[in-house]
Amino acid sequence: MKPVKHRATIICRHGKQRHKWLWVRKPKAPWTLPGGKIEPGETPMQAAQRELLEETGLQAESLVLLMRHETPERVHYVFAAEFADAPQPKARHEIADCRFAHLDQVAVVKGEIKALIRSLLACDAGTAASVR
Repeated sequence: MKPVKHRATIICRHGKQRHKWLWVRKPKAPWTLPGGKIEPGETPMQAAQRELLEETGLQAESLVLLMRHETPERVHYVFAAEFADAPQPKARHEIADCRFAHLDQVAVVKGEIKALIRSLLACDAGTAASVR
């Protein structure tokens, strides 16, 4: 049996338009939330900070752990990123594109991330209200 992969996943909201989340994608891939593998010796929060910076050039003022989402293949530590001003991301590293959009406006979302978002919205009323 393969070992379970641990990942940091970040929800970034667009300033005053908090119902819009930041979406990223690699070339020819579906949209997903920023994030990635937790490296050996890293905490989930350190991984979230590193991945956000590597993929989008953003540095969050703070990160708040929202939930831990487990599947047979992965464990996602899901963080909300807080910014003093509306963030201005730029696609970097392996990311080909990034944009802010309402969840309903993102046509093709990675299946695993859809399940994570459904789980988050089902258990966190504040987050659920922020995407309406």
